Amino acid sequence: MTRLSSRMSYREARQELELLWKVKVSQGGLRDVTMRHGRVADILLGEKAAYLEATAPTPTAQPEQLVMSTDGAMVQLTGGEWREVKTVTFGEFRPHWDAKQRKVVTKTDNISYFSRVETAEAFSHSALVEWHRRGGEKAHTVVAVQDGAVWIQSFIDYHCPQATRVIDFAHAQEYVATVGRAIHGAETDAFQQWFARMSKQLGRQPPQRTVNELRLLQRQHPDHPEEKSIELAIRYLEKRIAMIDYPHFRHRQIPIGSGNVESGHKVVMQKRMKQAGMRWAEENLNPMLALRVALCNQTWHTSWREIEARVRREKYPDKAEQKRYASRVVEPQVITEADCQRLTQLADRIDRKKRHPWRNNKWIFPHRQNSIHKK
Repeated sequence: MTRLSSRMSYREARQELELLWKVKVSQGGLRDVTMRHGRVADILLGEKAAYLEATAPTPTAQPEQLVMSTDGAMVQLTGGEWREVKTVTFGEFRPHWDAKQRKVVTKTDNISYFSRVETAEAFSHSALVEWHRRGGEKAHTVVAVQDGAVWIQSFIDYHCPQATRVIDFAHAQEYVATVGRAIHGAETDAFQQWFARMSKQLGRQPPQRTVNELRLLQRQHPDHPEEKSIELAIRYLEKRIAMIDYPHFRHRQIPIGSGNVESGHKVVMQKRMKQAGMRWAEENLNPMLALRVALCNQTWHTSWREIEARVRREKYPDKAEQKRYASRVVEPQVITEADCQRLTQLADRIDRKKRHPWRNNKWIFPHRQNSIHKK
């Protein structure tokens, strides 16, 4: 029930159960079962992140070249508000010969996902679970492809400050287009020709050339009605010159697109949580995302065993406690010299009061030499 409800809506899951297994379950019952397991999965993720942060164990995976992309997408709540689902994707990239294009292209495969509804700082801590599983600390090369949001830069600083940072090419193109639309007009032929030339230049020439040309275009049109938006777009690119050096990235065969995280929104969140008419209670977002991550990363069997073990332990706490107490090792009692003296005095008193003189009370201290043993 939980797996089906993680893959499709509760209504569709109910229909599948009734059709294939002849089991009739209400949608409310499916929701309760799924959310109960989802909350357990969410708790386990938090515990794993805390453990990794406290102990910093060595990861087992050793990728040669790892690319990570981070972004956010919105989901609607039952009250009409919106919440941002932050997603990070990890993949391994390598050069690949494309027979159709007849050139070497960079291919990314073995992609995994991690999604949560949290603050930027909390998300950085929670994502340690997937970062560790993918062996990010042991990767020879780490490339971070994303937009220039400040919280994403902090996310990269937390996990891998030495990563090569790349602004998504389409994202940089949008800032170039902002200047062109303001100057030439959004739907004019002049803008289309200008933007095609500037996009090619951005991808093939040093970034300073593109930024300088945009500055020249700005000076040629002083007192423009959209002067503020033009200045912000150019300044955005100027501050990120090192992140838009696409000729250098192409030469190193580094990915320059963040399509992995864009598709990650569709795969993890939108496919299940943004269907027609869907709205979510805020407390149900992370539980469902925890199940979706296990499903999309193909780690369902491992995650389900952990969920099942935790549910069983919570359901039968007494037996678990008995096993825990039974496993304790009983330490031997330490006997001091004072204890021996007290027992010796006790034996002397018994010896004086004994009714049978033939008994010497050696059973108290069979190996201790004292007065009662000599009688």
